[in-house]
Amino acid sequence: MCIEQSLIDITTHRLTRSVTMRAAFIGGPLLSIAAIANNHPGKIGVMVLSFTATLLTFMTLSLASKRGIGAGDVRLAAVLAMFLGYLGAQYVFQGLALGFMLGGVVALLLLISRKATRNTRIAFGPYICIGAMAVVLLGV
Repeated sequence: MCIEQSLIDITTHRLTRSVTMRAAFIGGPLLSIAAIANNHPGKIGVMVLSFTATLLTFMTLSLASKRGIGAGDVRLAAVLAMFLGYLGAQYVFQGLALGFMLGGVVALLLLISRKATRNTRIAFGPYICIGAMAVVLLGV
């Protein structure tokens, strides 16, 4: 999902709802089954809370940023939070925070180099994905 959404977002500045929802509707139940099978049903609660808290937080940020963060970013972040929540709440915070930091650094560098202005649209989805994947793969 992250690779597909990142490529789409970079080229179109949109995140495809069907890709994100497919990941949610397939991945959520599979992770829930894994949690039950591994005798860790509490992980399901962490996944649900992570999804809900991230959805509400990103919706608020979207409204406050006057759509600087789009609805696709909101959905993507919530679904990634659900996946990261399976690993633990700290992964959710670290993955999303890292994504924000990476996106912010790139945006700042683009502004400093004058390759972008305050009104330039920057694809945020790839940075959310990179942050999540870095936390999973590297334990950042």
